[in-house]
Amino acid sequence: MAEEEKNTIKRIGKISEQVLSGIVQSIEAAVVLHDRDLKVVFVNDSFEKVFEIPAQDAMGRSPMDFLPEFDERHKEAIFSRLHNTLMTGVKSPYHEFSYCSPSGKYRQLLAISIPIFDNNREITQVMSVIHDVTRRKELEQEAVKAARLSSVADMAYTLAHEINNPLTGIRLGLSTLYDGLKKEENIQILDSVMKDLNRIQNTVYGFLKARKKPTHLKREKLYIIEDIIDDVLFHLSGQLDIQNIEVQKQFSSGDFHILMDRDGIHRVVLNVLLNAIQAIRREGKIDISTTISPQEEGGMAKEPLLCISVADSGVGLEQEKSQEVFKPFYSSKPGGTGLGLSISENIISTHSGYMAFESEKGKGTTVRIYLPIAVE
Repeated sequence: MAEEEKNTIKRIGKISEQVLSGIVQSIEAAVVLHDRDLKVVFVNDSFEKVFEIPAQDAMGRSPMDFLPEFDERHKEAIFSRLHNTLMTGVKSPYHEFSYCSPSGKYRQLLAISIPIFDNNREITQVMSVIHDVTRRKELEQEAVKAARLSSVADMAYTLAHEINNPLTGIRLGLSTLYDGLKKEENIQILDSVMKDLNRIQNTVYGFLKARKKPTHLKREKLYIIEDIIDDVLFHLSGQLDIQNIEVQKQFSSGDFHILMDRDGIHRVVLNVLLNAIQAIRREGKIDISTTISPQEEGGMAKEPLLCISVADSGVGLEQEKSQEVFKPFYSSKPGGTGLGLSISENIISTHSGYMAFESEKGKGTTVRIYLPIAVE
């Protein structure tokens, strides 16, 4: 009978081990078991996904040995956490750190160390549980960005309310002067000013009357994009002449249509070209082109895209700065607000499009605006 009980206990023990192993292998967090020398004796399947390190490269080694050279402070903090748990027998506080995998991918990790005791209450191992919290951090940053943009919208609403009345007065005054002009070039300049005032008033009206309504998109022919670009270049012609900047244009042709908000696209093109001009300190070149490019997803052709490309020969940006340009309030220019490209990206997203930014220090910058071609 005693032998049967022993066998039963063994079977239950094996089943318990299998259940525990199944649980450990199924969780998304990486689980690492260290011996008293802090050498790895076990890792679960998620370890390779989180760290991008083969399990066999970690077995029998200390984290100080198998972790890539990313940040010595983080590596020392990991070792210190494990060592303190081993010495005190107390579960560690959560430890958050940045990790750069061998492939160069950055992750935010959250780790905790737990002591493992034998039947005599002696510490035999230390277990680390490491969660990949990268996506959670990204969502937190997106929430902060949304809050900041909401704050900007509130400020814009207040400003719109304050400037609406004087704009009306300016517009009426210019309308009175219009009839007294004789020279054709003066009339052209005043036409341009009136267009600007109308555009500003439409923007102000949008904040005051339809702040939370979706942007109304109108079906327009492709050549309207050329008209918008030419109009913006006319507005900026004085600055282009002062800085001796040459502009080259190459527009795509075809019987295509785009769903768009003219004033919104005008603001985007104006923001992008202003940035290009400001990036060229003295003499330079800006190439503007439009092309129709097919887009594919998973090998399946989708509706084509219009690409508006603006390339300048300006000072350019370092790669790490290029990744920040669409963030609100980020600016590489002294005195810049850091809102131009952020607002532009939001406008393009309401058109179901997107923007791309490429820059190289000392060589220049290319901004591409992608807009979907309207389906017939």
